[in-house]
Amino acid sequence: MRSRFVVTGVAALAVPAAPLPAQVDASTMRAHFINVGQGDATVLEFACGVVMIDAGGEGDADTTAHVASLRDLFASRPELHDTIRAVLITHNHVDHTRGLVAMIDHFHVQRLIENGQRGGPRDPGDAALRRLATDPRRPATWLDLDEYEVAQTEGGLTGPDVDPVECAGTNPEIKILSADYAQNPGWTAGTYNDKNNHSVVIRVDFGRASFLFTGDLETEAIATLLETYRGTDLLDVDVYHVGHHGSYNGTTSELLGAIVRPEIAVISMGRCDHEGQWTGWAYGHPRKVTVDLLRHAITRRRPARTVHVAPKVKEFTTTTMRDAIFGTGWDGTIVVRATADGTYIVNTEGGPVPAC
Repeated sequence: MRSRFVVTGVAALAVPAAPLPAQVDASTMRAHFINVGQGDATVLEFACGVVMIDAGGEGDADTTAHVASLRDLFASRPELHDTIRAVLITHNHVDHTRGLVAMIDHFHVQRLIENGQRGGPRDPGDAALRRLATDPRRPATWLDLDEYEVAQTEGGLTGPDVDPVECAGTNPEIKILSADYAQNPGWTAGTYNDKNNHSVVIRVDFGRASFLFTGDLETEAIATLLETYRGTDLLDVDVYHVGHHGSYNGTTSELLGAIVRPEIAVISMGRCDHEGQWTGWAYGHPRKVTVDLLRHAITRRRPARTVHVAPKVKEFTTTTMRDAIFGTGWDGTIVVRATADGTYIVNTEGGPVPAC
C-alpha cells in the first residue's frame, strides 16, 4: 500500500505554513528536524513522550534556538512535564553534542544513550559529556552502547532504555542497528579511527511509518552495516535522515537500494552562505553527487524549489528540487508528521533560500 504524502509551508506552497496541531493523538507522531545550522538535532514527538536524536549545532545561537523550539513544544504539551525520555547521541562530534548540556539545563532528561567513543581532553565533541559526567543533574540512566551488545540481538537492540516511550494506541518502536566497534571489523586504520564510523544507527517504526538515522557513517562503515543486515528488511524505511549532512561519503547507492523505495529524505546541514571553518559552505554540504543519488531513489515529489548543492567544498550551484528531498539549510526546521497508516505530511519553516 502506498502512503499518502502532503507538503505544507512557505517553501512548498508560497503561503504561510498552517500551524501544527498542539496535540499528537495516539495514531500520530512528529519528527522535528531542527534547524541548528551545520549540525544535527532531531526531536521525536509522540502522544506519550519525547525522544531526541543528537543535540548538536553550528554555534551557540543554534543551541539557543533549539532550546526555544523545545520550550514551545512543551508549552503546547504541558502533560509531558518538560521531560525528554531519552537523548540518543549518534557520536560525540561537537556538531552532534554542542547543545547537550543546555538540554540538561532546561529540561528533565531521563536517559542518555551514546557509543562511549572519546577523542581526548581537548576534543570539543567530548566537552558536554565530560561536564555531565560530574554534574549531579546527569540523567539517572546513562548507557554506553557497543556493537557487541547489538550483535547479540536479532532485529536490533531495543528495550525500555533504548525505547522508553510506551504509548497507548500506536506504540513506537525504537531500535539500535549499529554502535561502537570495540574491534576493527576489517576497515582501514583511518576509517576505524574516525568517530563517524562508530555512529549509533537508529531505526524508528510507528505503525506503517518508518525512519532511519545513520549518524555520520561513511562508506566502509555503511558497507559493514549493509552486510550485517543483508537478507533482512531492517534498512527498508520510508523516511531517510541523510547520513553525514549530505556529504559525498555519507550515502551510497547500495544503502539506498537497501532502503528500497525511500519516500522522503531530510538533510540536516548548514546554510551555504555561512562562511567559516565549520559550516555547510566549508564542507560542501550537501554534496551534488549525494543529492543526485537521492533524486534517483526518492519516490515522492515536493513543490518545486530552487536550492543550492555543492560540486565540491566552498562551491555551490543552483538546481530546481522537485523530489521529496528537504534540507534544513534550504527549508529551515522541517517537521514530518507521520500516522500509523503510513501517511506523511511535511511542514517547513520556509523563507528565502540563501544566495551563495
